[in-house]
Order: sequence, then structure tokens, then C-alpha cells
Amino acid sequence: MKAKFLLLLLASTWLCGCAMYQYRITQPAPGGTVTNKQPVALHYDPLDYQFSTYESHLVMNIANPTDDRIGLQGGRSFVVDPKGESHPLRDRVIAPHSFTRMPLPPIPFSYPYSDCWAWGPRWGYWGPGWYDPFWGGWYGPWAYGPPPVSYAQVVTVFDWEWKTGPARLRLTYERNGKTFEHDLEIIREEAK
Repeated sequence: MKAKFLLLLLASTWLCGCAMYQYRITQPAPGGTVTNKQPVALHYDPLDYQFSTYESHLVMNIANPTDDRIGLQGGRSFVVDPKGESHPLRDRVIAPHSFTRMPLPPIPFSYPYSDCWAWGPRWGYWGPGWYDPFWGGWYGPWAYGPPPVSYAQVVTVFDWEWKTGPARLRLTYERNGKTFEHDLEIIREEAK
């Protein structure tokens, strides 16, 4: 009986697995398809791009093979998500012969906090006890361990979601006082 249950559980997990996505680079023209196993390299003069995947994000490495410092001007660059909403990008500096990494969409910032902060006597989650916020500890006969921790996510104008569909990027760079732009279009779709 247990063996049948475990086999059924394993089969249902296999059948209902997470969706896998692939990314097609449609602009610039001879792009490529990025899957979990196959990164794609692309030269867009004067920079080199490499696209790979990390969890549910497309990761874009922008390499600077030149001897000059190149700055990505976030205030003049943008990404248009599949819903048509425009989002700014953060400024980045790419030193000579180095690279910067940009996950798409950006990973929102999260921070931990204690969700049971209180003054004075308080019943603990593990029995009667109290929490002293000044000294930062739980006290009492049955108060074992630290208080539970929750996480809050900070969503900014830089953050966006990408389920499926095209995302368009306009990247504006500055090199030796002159600006240049790179236009990219990438389509996220379920892998077949």
C-alpha cells in the first residue's frame, strides 16, 4: 500500500512539474534561443552580451572588451514589459575588460522582520513568555527559540513581471562623452 502511494505521489509530481520557459532573441536579427542548458552569446558593437537562465529569470551579462569605461545610463534606458508598461533601468558602470550582470525581470529586494514585536508581558508562540525589544530576547519558562521571522518584499518602479510574451529593451550607453543605443527584443515562451 505504501509503495503504491509513493509511486502515485512521484508520478503526480512528475506530471504536474513547473513550467519550463525559453527565451527567443528576435532583435538584433541573428539572435538565438536561450534554454536552461544553452546560453547564447551575441556581439552588439562594441559590447558582448551573454544570455542564460537562473531560476525563472533571464540573466543578461554585458561585457566590455574595450579599454574604455562604458556607463549604462539608466535614466535614458528603459524596458517595456509584455503588458506595454515602461520601466526605467538602474545606472551601471562597466569597467574596461569586465562585465555587469542584469537579471530580467529584476529580483525584488526582500528584508526579514520579526512579526511579533511587543512591549511588556506577552504570550509567546511556544508557551507563556514575553519579548523584550530593548535587549532583543524572549523570556519566560516555555519561550524556546527566537521569535518567528517574516519577509517583506519591496517593489519599486524598476521591478516588473514577465510571464510570457515580448519584452523590449532600449539600452543607452555613454563612452568617452558620446552616447550610443542598443535595442533588444526578447520573447519568453513555454518550452516545447
